Amino acid sequence: MNHLLLSAFYDNVNKNVGPTLMWVFFLLMIIELIYVMVKYLDSNDAKK
Repeated sequence: MNHLLLSAFYDNVNKNVGPTLMWVFFLLMIIELIYVMVKYLDSNDAKK
């Protein structure tokens, strides 16, 4: 079973699915960080 999982990961990276997933999650993380920064920096709690 371990060999099957390792070969599946190798095929993912070898067939350009791995880097594509990495860029998708990287862009989602950037969007999430921007959302959190806007949410907390634009809050009205700091003005009280």
